[in-house]
Amino acid sequence: MKPFLGYVGDWLSTVMRLCVLLPLAVLLTPDVARADMAVPAKVLKVPGIKGEDNRVRVRITDYPWRMIGRLNRNGSHCTGILVGPSSVLTAAHCFWDKRQNKWSIPSAFHFVVGYEKGEVKAHTKIASFELANGRPPTVTTKKPVLENDWAIAQLEKPLGKQFGFAAVEDINLLKIREILSTGSVIVQAGYSRDIAHILTADEDCKISGIQQSKMGFLLRHQCDATQGDSGSPLFLYDGKNYSLIGIHVATFSSSNGVTEGIAVSLDMFGDRVSQLPK
Repeated sequence: MKPFLGYVGDWLSTVMRLCVLLPLAVLLTPDVARADMAVPAKVLKVPGIKGEDNRVRVRITDYPWRMIGRLNRNGSHCTGILVGPSSVLTAAHCFWDKRQNKWSIPSAFHFVVGYEKGEVKAHTKIASFELANGRPPTVTTKKPVLENDWAIAQLEKPLGKQFGFAAVEDINLLKIREILSTGSVIVQAGYSRDIAHILTADEDCKISGIQQSKMGFLLRHQCDATQGDSGSPLFLYDGKNYSLIGIHVATFSSSNGVTEGIAVSLDMFGDRVSQLPK
């Protein structure tokens, strides 16, 4: 029979193990809960999130989310939107190879639609891409300026025939505040880097300014878009239809701490998109 002091030692050992394991269980519980949330909890503040994080998970099989995909290359990604049966609109800088300081080859990229947590509905390689106003990447060896930061990629497979594609609406951007006063809202959706495996949307963000440049209009916005969201669409939503009005390309922070997103507007890419085969 074990001595009394031996039982006491066993009891103390058990208590000590529980004291160690219980705090760990408390720490692990929130992570287990997060697995069932619509969007994983964001612990660290990331550039591009303006105030409260308003991103929500969306159903990737529904309109218009099924037209949005990930542009993947060697572990990095951007966002793009189908604008034709075989055409994707995205940010031009997504094709820029920063390490080699030149344009990447098209075949290095995959475009996937219906992507969620490692599963995809369809994917294809990029056959070619053109820069602003139809220019081939061979005509320039410089990274695009902000106003020209858009590109159209041609896919090897016509995914737009299955998943649909966004049409360019005839919208007067100078009257956008008047349009928004009627109850319409701005919606942005993309594959953010910090929650890269689900498509999320900021379903009611604001246009903080419209800036005219030599090439057209830039939209300053307050949508929660960060790294990975480059090329993601901005829609005007009237309660029924989603009208493509721009794509997110950059985030800027002013000296007074104000952060704004920058989007290239349809005023710049609309004519070219309307010329694409439908």
